[in-house]
Amino acid sequence: MERGSIMKKISSALGRWNSIHNRIFYSILLFLIIPVMLTFYLLDKPLERVIESKIGRSVQDALFLVNLNVELFLEDMLQSSVDITVNPGMIELLKDPGALTPYEKLRLNDEVLYRPFSSYFTNSYVTVFDLKGNWLSTSYIFNALYKQYTESEWYRDMIDKPYQHRWMFNDKNMLYSDREPIITLARTVTDLQTSRNIGMIAFSVAEEDIRPYLTGLEGDVYLVNREGIVVSSPSTGMIGEPLPNGIDAGKLMSERTGQHILESERGKWIVNHDTVQINGWKIVQIVSYDTVFKEIFDIRQTNIEIIALIFIVFTIITLSISYTISKPLKLLKKRMTELEGKQFYSAIAVAGPEEISSLIETYNKMVKEIRGLLVQVKEEYEQKEEMRFRALQAQINPHFILNTLNNIKWMAYIRGNGDVGDMLSNLGGILEGSIGRSGSLIPLKEEIDYIENYIGLMKLKYHDKLSLKIDIAEEWMDQEVVRIMLQPVIENSLIHGIEKIDKPGLIEIKAARDEERFVLTVSDNGPGIPDDRMRELDRRLRSGSEEPPPERIGLKNVHDRIRMQYGEAYGISISGSPGNGTTVRFVLPARKAERRMNDDV
Repeated sequence: MERGSIMKKISSALGRWNSIHNRIFYSILLFLIIPVMLTFYLLDKPLERVIESKIGRSVQDALFLVNLNVELFLEDMLQSSVDITVNPGMIELLKDPGALTPYEKLRLNDEVLYRPFSSYFTNSYVTVFDLKGNWLSTSYIFNALYKQYTESEWYRDMIDKPYQHRWMFNDKNMLYSDREPIITLARTVTDLQTSRNIGMIAFSVAEEDIRPYLTGLEGDVYLVNREGIVVSSPSTGMIGEPLPNGIDAGKLMSERTGQHILESERGKWIVNHDTVQINGWKIVQIVSYDTVFKEIFDIRQTNIEIIALIFIVFTIITLSISYTISKPLKLLKKRMTELEGKQFYSAIAVAGPEEISSLIETYNKMVKEIRGLLVQVKEEYEQKEEMRFRALQAQINPHFILNTLNNIKWMAYIRGNGDVGDMLSNLGGILEGSIGRSGSLIPLKEEIDYIENYIGLMKLKYHDKLSLKIDIAEEWMDQEVVRIMLQPVIENSLIHGIEKIDKPGLIEIKAARDEERFVLTVSDNGPGIPDDRMRELDRRLRSGSEEPPPERIGLKNVHDRIRMQYGEAYGISISGSPGNGTTVRFVLPARKAERRMNDDV
């Protein structure tokens, strides 16, 4: 009997301990208050040393992130310069400057030198030198500056050796007319076959573009070259100057990374540094010692003062919090148990602390959303069934019209109206191609058949003034193309080309394969496109979806459909000049169209 009473008391005590109210109170007292007091008593000094060490590592980690951004910035410069020098047109220009016309050089300058894009720098200065005294640049270069540049000792030394590169900071000896401080990568352009230099490229960015990556750290931050000169810094007055007095630049250059304490009459300083691997430059951070560690001493004193206050009031606060938490949680548990039986119509009044109130609000929203989703699922099912019915019904109309046109066509032939029959035959072919049985991707042959039917109709208007020439090998007729991509271009050729000339008009379609790309060209012998209109068309084609659509959206629509289907590397481009006709070039991936079974409805 006595043993049973003892077991009952133990069970009752364990039950009280298992409640949220008691668990919160005793857990906080046991695992928070007492360990904190022991920690302050036993580990005060070791904790200070650990904090100092962690602060040092934290500063090094932050410096590493800055170094990483600078490294990526410089790597982007290197990659951009490589992309320019491997361009076939640029290599041809460097080998034989007379091989290109002035217009071709201008186009090469626009398409290659002005094209480098980077998320790190906003503007670049690119100059390419050949070995015959010629240069091509994105910015104007005075002859005196060009002569000074090419006669420098480092230039002559590099141009005699293949595969050379050099990182430089120019804040006094400028190359360009705007005379802004720039960071320059000079690389020799070497012929891979002969291992002989054919020129040099100077790829530069403004110093102010790299400056934002040095911000965000405490103290003064400098990007320093191998000579100990500040290349960039948020402290703009130090740019182009040596490091502050007392810092041993030679010692910094001999170490990859590290941290030093510098003591001077002005105080005590922490010097952190890291190496930019791509060119050996240094990122140096100088922080006041007192600024870093003064907070530790203040925090220690403050903690000692507040720990006593916390210990006194914490018991009352803990009891209050535990009761406030446990009551709404019990109510929430009860309502969740009843949720399914009430068909998800069960809401709880919002009460309690912010976290519990947020939990109750989330519960109420969840219940409401579940009810809404059930209704939405039902409505969507009904809508899908309705759309499915309408889609099946809509398939009847085009086929009915097509069959009717075929009947009228044969009646015209039987009655001797050949022109009407031909017109209806072409119209039927166009309608059949527009029905879209095979989806948005079709073989090239189907697209050509569609165009031949369209031209057949147009010849009823233009007669002998219009002719179509198709120069496509039979082996390419199964190339995959986007449905109705040629018709808008042919229509533009008729409206803006053939109609405006007094001679017979010719539209020519050709096809060729360029490695893994299939190239289709449509050209006419019309009056061509003025230069300002050509620039406007190019801008429209390059614009994204946020650009408002032009009045005539045929070409842009085709271009966007190709890019959406195959990616940004594909699409159309337009070329031509006044008096020389117009050529539209389609670039698609070289692949065969999938064979599909025709829908016979």
